[in-house]
Amino acid sequence: MPMFPVFALTGYGLERIAAEEMSDIPGLQVEEVAYRRVCATCSGKLAPLLRLRTVDDVFLKLDVWDGLPPQRSGLQQLHQRSEQWNLHRMLKILARERTIEPANTFSVTVSFVGRRNYTAEEVKQAVAGGISRHYRWEYSADDEESAFNVRLFIEHEHVLVGVRVGARPLHRRAYKQVHLAGSLKPSVAAALLRFAGVKPGHVFLDAFCGAGTLAIEAAWLGAHCLGGDLSPEAIRAARANASLAGQTVEWCRLDATRLPFASRSVDRMVSNLPWGRQVAVDLRLEYLYRAACAEMERVLVLQGRVVLLTSLPELVAFERLRLIDRLEISLFGQRPAALLFGLA
Repeated sequence: MPMFPVFALTGYGLERIAAEEMSDIPGLQVEEVAYRRVCATCSGKLAPLLRLRTVDDVFLKLDVWDGLPPQRSGLQQLHQRSEQWNLHRMLKILARERTIEPANTFSVTVSFVGRRNYTAEEVKQAVAGGISRHYRWEYSADDEESAFNVRLFIEHEHVLVGVRVGARPLHRRAYKQVHLAGSLKPSVAAALLRFAGVKPGHVFLDAFCGAGTLAIEAAWLGAHCLGGDLSPEAIRAARANASLAGQTVEWCRLDATRLPFASRSVDRMVSNLPWGRQVAVDLRLEYLYRAACAEMERVLVLQGRVVLLTSLPELVAFERLRLIDRLEISLFGQRPAALLFGLA
């Protein structure tokens, strides 16, 4: 059976969670977990990779090297390297899983870490120029109109290049059409749910549901989901997104400091708490956090778990629950903490 080197990109701080999910796929062997990426070898079909929920996207590995200079000479190196890539082989592999059409159009996506004397757009043009010159294919600046995507992840002098397995990025869920300030990317929401250990049959609650991403992703996992928010706009947005997702969630307008649920009735709670920056709140944050934590503790079953995402971890306090684990992630240009609580 052929072996394909692959890699997934994920958010900072979520690499471990993504690697755990990838390890669950039969025939997939995780080889490396590094900054914002997980590299692996796939000995089976690629289709299961497209069911990953905690990663931003997944790629067939096309090239990797060290020594890319930050000076403008790096653009010439990228151009020359791109002329040597065997994209016919990549497309032949992908064609076993999906239709590549029209096969002569491609897009390029770039992200990099570290200072350099050229922009991401200049990298795109250098790479696209090399591919177009070698294959006579057409570059599309619009990823939606391309048949396949070439992805470059540049970390200082290290370059990782891949061809996207799917037609579109995995984090771009079709259901997420209504967005609100502070709304989580679905892949981040899925990672937080895995961090919390959400399982089929669990009663799940997000009392700060916003556009509903956490509850919708929990419903995909088979949980019985409850979602609430003080904002009527948030409830409307959540209902619209859940309808598009085809998932059943019980939505209600609620005050997180006075939850309308019985004590010891919820197995898992995950919430993206108001930070006072992305989301405006009427109550002082100190009071909101204290009262909401007390209510979460009341409705949680004895063996339950709570995950709270916040840039103000010092305001999170429970009477009985203890901090079990903590992740620092990157979100909205900040480094909030994902805090996992339970009875230790």
